[in-house]
Amino acid sequence: MNNSVVYVYLCTCIKLLYFMKKVLPVLSLILLLFAACKKSDNSEAEPKEEDKPKYDVSFTVADFAQTVGTLSTGNSKATTAVGDTLKNYVNYLYYRIYNSAGVLVNSVDQEGSLSTFGTITDKLPSGAYNVLFTAGKYNLFIPGAQTIFSNASFGPTYGTPWNDTFVKHVQLTVGSTAIAQSVRLDRVIGGLEVVLQDAIPSNVAKVSVVFQSDVDYIYSTGTGTFSSKPITRDFSIAASDIGQKNKKFLSYIGNTVSASSVIIRAYDSANGLLAEKTVSNVRCYKNQKTTLTGTLFPATSSASLGFTVTVNPTWGASGGTINF
Repeated sequence: MNNSVVYVYLCTCIKLLYFMKKVLPVLSLILLLFAACKKSDNSEAEPKEEDKPKYDVSFTVADFAQTVGTLSTGNSKATTAVGDTLKNYVNYLYYRIYNSAGVLVNSVDQEGSLSTFGTITDKLPSGAYNVLFTAGKYNLFIPGAQTIFSNASFGPTYGTPWNDTFVKHVQLTVGSTAIAQSVRLDRVIGGLEVVLQDAIPSNVAKVSVVFQSDVDYIYSTGTGTFSSKPITRDFSIAASDIGQKNKKFLSYIGNTVSASSVIIRAYDSANGLLAEKTVSNVRCYKNQKTTLTGTLFPATSSASLGFTVTVNPTWGASGGTINF
């Protein structure tokens, strides 16, 4: 091979290498763009959660006219609540909804002063949901960070006793059409009534009832098993109460799963303790009233002691009378 042939051959190789250097990056870019387009095509085949079609779901808490009954063994005695409204029993309504993974989807809090009180609308993708309704006479404490259904709970606002409270847990399946569904809330607290048989002395200004082991309410279990703590309800004594016998004092109790001690105290106008009694092993029950009957004066010292939501406003049968 002569020198001229070698020279031509080398020049050809150099030109080929230069061409490959210019062309290969362009080819790589084309391949990357093609792969990206393929990925984009795949993502369109599976729309994101927020892009899925959603359907109207309406919940309405309206005036109601229906028959409610006391809970008694073998017989249900009916009373009619015609013309009553939910506002006669509650002033606050709370709505929480969780998806099938137990994650909070939406929440709404309503006060009775709202013109739209009792009407809740939502838009939900198809799927299974747990819906929680809670209604109370007074404001309840429902922690805002409860994004997981199994952790959801509520109780009275810190430092305050329980009041009348109603709950309903609904399992809802959303298909491909709008939903309007009715639900009835159930009372989940118990009643504790103290009856003082003796006449109230003239120097008594206040009577307190302390339930030593009250709890918060756990939605997932339907029981109160969290944050055992004493709850105190104070009752002011009016001039018309002085000298009265068999005076009744009603408290609402969240703990309907275990017994507790109850402390009954009387105070004068300077908050000085006048009388005290402790009653042990007191048990309250959902939608039932436990009565403590006895004397407090003179004291025996213990220190030296689319849903349509309605409610059942009728207390169930007595949980039993305990003498003290």
